[in-house]
Parts: sequence; structure tokens; C-alpha cells
Amino acid sequence: MADVLKVTTPLSGYDNSTIKNNPQAGQGPQIQNPVDPTRVTRGDNRTNAGGNGEQQLAFQYRSNFGSFLNMVRNIPDLSKIFTDIFFQGEEMLTGGVMGQEAAERIAAFFKAAQMNEEDILPFLKEQAESNVKFSGGLFDQLRMVMADTNSVDLKSDVLNFIRKFNDMSSGKHILGDIFRTLREMESYVYKQTREQIQEMLKELDMLAQEGDTSKNSTLLKDKIMPFLGRYISANHDMGTIRDKISLLTVLISRYENGNREDVLQAFQRLTGYQGFRKYFGTVTMEQFSSLLDQVDMDQAAGKNEWSEKFLDFLRTGVSGGTGLENKQTFLNMMNSMILNESVYMPLLHLAFPFNINGKKLFTEMWIDPDEQGSSTQAGIKRVARIFVKFDIRELGQFKLLLVYGGDASSLQLYYPERMQKSEGAIQKGMKAILEQHQLRIDNLYLQAGGGPNSPVEVFPKIQERKNSVDVRI
Repeated sequence: MADVLKVTTPLSGYDNSTIKNNPQAGQGPQIQNPVDPTRVTRGDNRTNAGGNGEQQLAFQYRSNFGSFLNMVRNIPDLSKIFTDIFFQGEEMLTGGVMGQEAAERIAAFFKAAQMNEEDILPFLKEQAESNVKFSGGLFDQLRMVMADTNSVDLKSDVLNFIRKFNDMSSGKHILGDIFRTLREMESYVYKQTREQIQEMLKELDMLAQEGDTSKNSTLLKDKIMPFLGRYISANHDMGTIRDKISLLTVLISRYENGNREDVLQAFQRLTGYQGFRKYFGTVTMEQFSSLLDQVDMDQAAGKNEWSEKFLDFLRTGVSGGTGLENKQTFLNMMNSMILNESVYMPLLHLAFPFNINGKKLFTEMWIDPDEQGSSTQAGIKRVARIFVKFDIRELGQFKLLLVYGGDASSLQLYYPERMQKSEGAIQKGMKAILEQHQLRIDNLYLQAGGGPNSPVEVFPKIQERKNSVDVRI
């Protein structure tokens, strides 16, 4: 009742002779907090500016792209993380925490990083080519088709063909992921169910060629997935096993999408467009089928021997093979690599270590070979923008920003502060390297320390979507 009557208790106790006035009394019947039509406010004419200790709203509504930009800015520095591991070298192998298999994988990776100076340029070209998945004459022509047409249907069918070709070329890799996911499920089910899964896995043809998906797809969709569905229904298991089934569903869909006949049908549909025939002529489905037989699917899928060893290196660390104290470090490395492969990242990203005659360095680079999108426009020079961070064990971290092409080219190099006395020698060496490779640089800028830390600071193209409508799902 005290609240209803607006009666307060004085500090001296329950003294009826002292009753404080109701603060809301005597204000008159007039409207309080009138609404200002020139401002957008809350219903009670209050804002959340946070003045006078007012608590601000805890929720922040951000888009997927906004979250991506924040992650790029705040992700731990891969160069710093990787050098802490790589510069230890073989010392990791003598820590006494690794089993033989883990030690062999780590040793194989360190050995792959050893090379001579003349091996570096071919290595860089190989890594760049393997990262550009859709390369070659076929995809060069498809890019011209996309740039030349205004037909939404043609563009949609070109993208549909590329998706199917991508899934076909990655068929063995996807099948391997399906197999590993099913094997991981065995740890979360009862013994009898585990034995049944193992028997069904024996029917899976792991040697099936890319595009030959019919047999495995039928087994997965008609036998394995219904069996797992019945297990979930009977045991009401809504934990990890259910999450892995969701992943398995996506993998099976991709695997089936890479069926060779579906790829050929997608190509045949393209031949019905005049904009397509303008660049491909009268190529028939039979001719394209013969062309597919000559394609190196491993190369088309971006498979690379050095990359495989690097992935083994990451898997070993993430699984705790190098010691549990290093597990988070490897997870940070993996998250950084994955983020740089995001659909929102319009750049080629490369990261690799070198051990050149005993001198160790780690390099990470972001490349935009055509930042103005002019490669398909006649008479317009292409401008490339490159951002490189590299750590040399004995010296420290360097940052290099190169803009090359167009009317003027520039190069900025930020070097460790302790080398400031050697700036003249650095400048002389840089000019010699540029002359050796016949590169024309109009502006050469050197600075001790500082420089950009994130590609967001260097490439305006990353933030192009900021002004578009994007929602979080």
C-alpha cells in the first residue's frame, strides 16, 4: 500500500507527523514531455544518449558485413602468432610432448619451408596459381561473358555452371570430409549403432573419380542418412551428433551437385545464349566432355603439396599434438586463415614461411591484381595493389605497400625502428631490386616503424559494401 499512497518512511523511523510530498503531485493536468515532430525519439521523448549516468542499450544491431569488418580489424596478427611457433623450429620437436606421428608432420612442414633464394619466385607463382581456383582459358572466357552481358539469366547460369564444376573438381576432397565426419560420429553413438555405421562405410567407394558420384550419393541418401535420422528419432539425441548430421547434409548436397552429367547439362544450357556463343562459338557438349577428360582435377581444386603439409601442421596443433598450451595458438592461426578466405574478402591472400640458408622469415600478403575492375575494359590500364607483412627473425617486422600501374606507381616500406641508421642502405638496396626486375616506381617512401596493420586500412574495396543493405540472419 505504501507505493500506492505515495507515502515514504522518514529517516527517523515511523513518524506519522512527517510525510514527504509526492514528487508527482501538483504538476497540473498538462501533457508532460511533449513530442518534438522534428526529431525521432522514443515514445516517452527519451533518448539513450547516456547522459547523467543513464545506461545505454546493451544490444547493437550490426550486419554480417559489419561483423566481418570488426573481425578483420581485431583478429590476432597472424604474423606475430606464426613467428612465435615457426621461429622455434626444431625446438618444438624436442619438447617431449609429441607422439611420433605428430613429430613427423611438424618436421615435414619445417623441411618444406627450407629453400634456396632461386626457389622463392617459382614457389610464389605456384602458390598464387593454386589459390586462383578458376584459372585457364575456359574461365578467362567465362569472365569475358560475364563482363559483356546484361542478361541476368546468362549470369545466373554461368555461376550455376561454375558451382557445379567446383563441386565436381573437389569431389574427392568432399568425399573425404564425408568419410571423416561419419567416423567422428562413431564416438557419440552406442556400440551397436557404431558397428552399423562402420559396416555401411565399407560400402563407400573412396576411389570414385571426380564426377562419378551416383553410387556413393545413393548409398548416402537412401541408406546412411535415413539410418542416422532413425537413430536421432529413437534416442532423442539432440547433441553433437545432430550438429554433425547437419554438416553431413551440406557435404552430401555438394558431392551430389558435382555429378559429371549435371556439369555437362549446365554447360549445354549455356550454349543456348548468344552472349555465350560470341566467345565460345559452336562448342558442343561432346567436345566439352572431351575437354573435361583432360582437366587436372587436383589443380582445378587448388590442391597443392606444400598446402597439404601446412594443413597437416595446423591439424596437428589444433588437435593438441604439439601440447595443450599451444592449442589456442593454432586455433588463432586457423581462424585468421579462414577469415581471409571469407566471401567478403575480395583479395588474394597468401601466407608462408621461408627458411633460406638458415635465415627464417614469415610472409603474409594481400593482393588485388585489378583494384579498379578495369581488366575487361579496353584502353584502361590495370592497377594492382599489394600489401605485404614479413618478419625476419634477426631483424623484426617489415610492412610494404605497393600500388603499381596506371599513371603513377608508388612503394612504401616500413622497417623496424632499430634499423633507422641503415635507411640509406635499405633505400639503395630497394632501388637495385626494382631495377633488376625492371619495375618503374615514381615514388619510393621509407619510414622507421608504423605503417598499416590491417588490410582494411589499405584496400578501400573491402569496405565497398558498407553502404549497401545487409542484415544479420
